[in-house]
Amino acid sequence: MQAGNLTQEQIESLPIDIHSSKLLDWLISRRHCDQQWQKAALIIREKINNAIQDMPAVEEITSLLTGTYINYFHCVRIVHLLKETEAGTKNIFGSYSSQRMKDWQEIVKLYEKDSIYLAESADMLVRNIKYEIPSLKQQIRKCQQTQTECARKEVEYGKTAVEIKEQFNVSCKQLGIKGEKIKRELVTLIDELPLHYKQVTCNARNLDELQHLYREFSKYTRSEK
Repeated sequence: MQAGNLTQEQIESLPIDIHSSKLLDWLISRRHCDQQWQKAALIIREKINNAIQDMPAVEEITSLLTGTYINYFHCVRIVHLLKETEAGTKNIFGSYSSQRMKDWQEIVKLYEKDSIYLAESADMLVRNIKYEIPSLKQQIRKCQQTQTECARKEVEYGKTAVEIKEQFNVSCKQLGIKGEKIKRELVTLIDELPLHYKQVTCNARNLDELQHLYREFSKYTRSEK
């Protein structure tokens, strides 16, 4: 489709190819944002820090304010939620007497003035692409390496466990125990010692002939000398 056949609306909706690292500079050079936007952002940040000191106990609001950098889109969502919690303070002219609502509405207006929210969003996008995403990728790689190493060790330890179990069964078999309650089973073996000693004594009585042969052999060897 040729540019001459496009409507004004279609032309305005055409995407613009801008390198992410140059996005903020492009917004400033095209006068979409003020070059001193950071000064205004500091004022907004101070107002946000003051406003969050008095907030209703709403789960979603608490979640938005916990452990995150509060940006323009969070503020817009907070204003939307406050329309429900502060509904009782709305007058017939559509204004709110609630100081909470006034504070957050002012914050949103300050963000939208001179498109401060665009500059801040562009700055966050550039920082995420240049620093946060590479850092997260590196963490993911480390986690994957750790996961692979843990899986390898799991297999090795599994094999070792099987070998030790086999050695344990062999030792139990040699001792004549089941290996279920080792201490009790070993103590039980002590009770069998008298029977073993008695058997050894009985077997020793059958050694008389061997003793006689040994004595005769000893006499013979001495006589030969």
